[in-house]
Amino acid sequence: MKIKFTFILVLILLVQLSAQRREVRAVWIATAGRLDFPTVQGVQAQRAEIQSFVDACRRANINTIVFQVSARGDAYYSSNFLPWASNLTCFSPCQDPNNLGLSPGYNPLSEMINRAKQYNIEVHAWINTFYVLQDTLPAYLNVITYPPHPAIKDSAGKRYWKTEWFAKTSSGQMKSDGGFFFDPGNPAVRAHIANVATEIVKNYNVDGIHFDFIRYTDLGNEALLYGDASNFWFVNRTDSVNGNPWNLNRNDFARLNIERLLKMVSDSVKKYKPWVKIGTTTPGVYTASAMGLNCPVWELYSQLRSDPKAWAAKGYIDYHNPQIYWNMSTCPEFTKIASWWKNNLSGRQAWMGIGAYRIGEPNFGDFDEIKNQIIYTRLIGGAGVNFFRFRSMVSSINYFDSLAQDLYKYPANIPPMTWKDPVPPNPPLNLIVQKIATDRYKLVWNRPQTASDGEVAEYYNIFRSTQPIDQNNHTHLYKITASADTFFFDTITDTTQVYYYAVSALDRLDNESPLSNVVTTNVEYDFANIPHTAILHQNFPNPFNGTTRIRYELFYPEKIQLEIFDLLGRKVCDLVNEYQSPGKYEVEFNSTLYNISSGIYFYKLTSTGRSQVRSLILIK
Repeated sequence: MKIKFTFILVLILLVQLSAQRREVRAVWIATAGRLDFPTVQGVQAQRAEIQSFVDACRRANINTIVFQVSARGDAYYSSNFLPWASNLTCFSPCQDPNNLGLSPGYNPLSEMINRAKQYNIEVHAWINTFYVLQDTLPAYLNVITYPPHPAIKDSAGKRYWKTEWFAKTSSGQMKSDGGFFFDPGNPAVRAHIANVATEIVKNYNVDGIHFDFIRYTDLGNEALLYGDASNFWFVNRTDSVNGNPWNLNRNDFARLNIERLLKMVSDSVKKYKPWVKIGTTTPGVYTASAMGLNCPVWELYSQLRSDPKAWAAKGYIDYHNPQIYWNMSTCPEFTKIASWWKNNLSGRQAWMGIGAYRIGEPNFGDFDEIKNQIIYTRLIGGAGVNFFRFRSMVSSINYFDSLAQDLYKYPANIPPMTWKDPVPPNPPLNLIVQKIATDRYKLVWNRPQTASDGEVAEYYNIFRSTQPIDQNNHTHLYKITASADTFFFDTITDTTQVYYYAVSALDRLDNESPLSNVVTTNVEYDFANIPHTAILHQNFPNPFNGTTRIRYELFYPEKIQLEIFDLLGRKVCDLVNEYQSPGKYEVEFNSTLYNISSGIYFYKLTSTGRSQVRSLILIK
């Protein structure tokens, strides 16, 4: 125990030295079994729940949400390949899967993206790749949906399980201890999964595709390697696309088939949106011998026939997220596993999966164990961590709020992926600071010159310090903007202190420019630019479907009215009508409450002596 406490003390002492300006801070939001979402019924309640996820992440400087959009061959978005998940609309006394394929009246993935993008939080679409059914569910055969569940087929007026798509034992048994899995050796299965991923990439503004259960499973001591298609293509010695002309053994052939899927997805992403990241997550132990572990453990490479090391080496994935759900001191040690992955992904990113659901277990530890794993990941140069899962971090105790007090006190950029885009933006130009109130300043700058790859800036870093700005000092990174707007308002609490400011530009893949020129708050009032009334911003998202958010700023206490009008000037509603104090405000407009159709609308902000009007577009 003395060794353990000494090690932890050393880690704590090193935390400031190891704090990161650039690191992944991710959280899984699980929909399987409603572990995280949805826990409430109804469109507005579920939308509010999504907003609560985003708000908690924003407060804790979490920069990535991994949202489970397909858990068991179903969808939490509108799809041409998967039916709507029954979890969205099937609540007690409803019996799953009676609501399979029933639209919830909104699009959870779009909702998550729209809300997260307001705070520059990445959204990765999490797909359970081969895990298709939890258990035997005959009721699925009686539910007609379009599209149908991928495990079901229609033939001669009857419905059947699509058994030719399932992984099986050598005796033909399909069900494993965990449920039913599709066969990676079936070309039709691979095409289906690639279509699911491609549809998401093409139709949604996701930052990444995140494959879970991208492995084989086993039944007792026998892996399910003997699906109908696997048996056929295993002995095929002529087809290099689907077959086995190299006479591989069955284990190597199994690993090859998963690799074939990832190549298909990689080629598709490069064709449609090359900036979208491809990530995978698997159990954490590659092999015990490779990692120096001295205890029995489930091995990814030998037992589950999955090889992220090879996927990274061949450039099919951008990051791997091993699930290292153990502590740092007992076998299998988090330290050994994390270090191995950091050093064996051919330079691709290693996101360490942290088992937050185990906090408080006697053989795991309390929340300090989680903090030490974050620190250790920083010390070895890992790209960051991913917490499993949201409600394990935000429950009766809000561990995110705890992180916001120390390890995540300052924001962090996501590490760039130079193999996807090696060209950083040019720096912002002509930064100036304007004093517009005793404690209020406005930063204004010009957009950077276009970089050699044609990019300018997707968003900006705002640096602020009482010392000259150091771009690599994590304590100097003050805010990360969510847009390419070239202005920023700030309030200074200590008006006797002089602050330094600088700005950097970042592109879509988080490459960062050098700093702009540096300015200070040691300036006089800029009377020409002092706002005399409120500032009304463009709504986001726009166009929108269902809800959108409207932001405005007040510089004086005054009576505010925020109204919505249709194209003919008829008032739809009042969103605000009250006296308000100076500050930044954000109001949600929920169009579903007012029975209005698609089209152009206007929102009007009236303050003392002035009205401002902007347009918004509703698309149903």
